[in-house]
Amino acid sequence: MILAFELLTAASLAACVVRFGCAWKALREGRRGGAGGDGGVLPPVSILKPLKGVDDGLLDNLSGFCRLDYPEYEIVFCIQGASDPALRVARKVKEMHPGREIRIVASDCREGLNPKVNNMIPGYAAAKHPFVLISDSNVAPDPGYLREAMSHFRDPRVGLVTHFVRGVGAKTLGARLEAQHLNSFILPSVSLLDRVFSMPCVVGKSMLMRRSDLEELGGLRGVKDFLAEDYVLGERFHKAGKKVAVSSSPVDTVSVYRTVGQFFSRHARWNRMRFSIAGPAYFGELLANPVALSLVTVAAAGGDASSLRIAGTVVAAKAALDLSLFLAMGDRASARWAFLGPVRDLMAFGLWFSAFWSRSVEWRGRTLRIAGGSRLVPEGGPVVLEPGSTGLRAGEAR
Repeated sequence: MILAFELLTAASLAACVVRFGCAWKALREGRRGGAGGDGGVLPPVSILKPLKGVDDGLLDNLSGFCRLDYPEYEIVFCIQGASDPALRVARKVKEMHPGREIRIVASDCREGLNPKVNNMIPGYAAAKHPFVLISDSNVAPDPGYLREAMSHFRDPRVGLVTHFVRGVGAKTLGARLEAQHLNSFILPSVSLLDRVFSMPCVVGKSMLMRRSDLEELGGLRGVKDFLAEDYVLGERFHKAGKKVAVSSSPVDTVSVYRTVGQFFSRHARWNRMRFSIAGPAYFGELLANPVALSLVTVAAAGGDASSLRIAGTVVAAKAALDLSLFLAMGDRASARWAFLGPVRDLMAFGLWFSAFWSRSVEWRGRTLRIAGGSRLVPEGGPVVLEPGSTGLRAGEAR
């Protein structure tokens, strides 16, 4: 039994090295220019920004979109309800950038069960350009972000462009854990699934697509009742024969003052979502956590010296991998937090089991049940499975 745990730990560490290797390679390509951000056709783009409340750094994040190096685009701030404090920030940004084409669409759309999609439906209807970029409120772009994203459409097979995300700005433990999760779990995992398994991994924080393609696949209304609308869109583009391109140039997402409780709550919900999508493949995530497996080995061995040495080696190796990825991302400020990686791994191990405790989520005042393929069902309502959904895909997408 102990030998079996030791072999699992070794396999997990080897798999971890492969994941990080994929991430290093992708980031290196991004630094070299990836698909290239210059030249080619640059069609007009409508940027949809779904807003809810005042996130950390919201004013700066939104202002960053007003300084993009791109010839023609509009920004559509999507807000649910005139009382949302994000409305005041959106108006401020519009005042600060009078030369930029900005629309503010405040509505009360309740067509679906996904609040983010509800928020965007009226803004999407008001958008006028042939390309649509959906970008979360905590995204902080560099000036070349949109130009780089559009460059991927030089490949006529591409239907949707998404980005790696890089957590930045953390000043609290909860925010640091969130950044660690994005940078040392999500990014390597997306790299592996994209580069090795050619799976359509879409990160909802950044999705650029042709409006005509989206309409052919059902539009935003087609994903209004899914928790992982980004995953569903990726699957639909893939099944329609349109390539999902993952940009090697990470886009920053800002989290400054998130609490540890918010970190736990968010990732418990994500785990339920991934379990609803991946089904039995969800158990494969355990192999992505060598630190937890090494400590399980210690417990199984009764804490003998050999198992403790193995655990110590694994913890040190994982911290070194995290450190190397921070440096590859150019994030030297976070290097001193590399020791937190193994701690996050242990927390993630505990949170992994939360997927089995409940299939319900509390989302903006509603209790919803997560059915197959991440379809949302009002608590007590009927379970309706997505036609054709196999529930065999894994991957963090929200």
